[in-house]
Amino acid sequence: MKKLFTMLLSLLIILVVYIPGIVFAGNTGGSAPCPQGSVCIPNPLRNAPGTLYDFIVAVINDVILPIGGVIVTLAIIYAGFLFVTARGDETKLKSAKSAFFSSVIGALILLGSWAIALAIQATVNQLQGP
Repeated sequence: MKKLFTMLLSLLIILVVYIPGIVFAGNTGGSAPCPQGSVCIPNPLRNAPGTLYDFIVAVINDVILPIGGVIVTLAIIYAGFLFVTARGDETKLKSAKSAFFSSVIGALILLGSWAIALAIQATVNQLQGP
């Protein structure tokens, strides 16, 4: 669990460092060539018709949900490994059950937050009208 926490903390730090750089980057699409030897990342917010909403949707659908799905899958596989290696030992079985239920609860939170976000989006779209 300590390694998983460290990995998630590292991922959070990477997102905190790199996402603002991408969001506030200059427009590198089309008109200005990329200087030799540097990496140019097109800014989704400053290119038409991209909006902050489009950027957030892209981050959620293309980054958070796939990474969360992989983490949940690996956690369930790890829980299964704990069940196999328990071999009837009650304390190990209790630990394996706890890991499995934590994995399932994490998956439900991930899917539930996505469903709530879709419901809020649908409500806002209905309030705005056609």
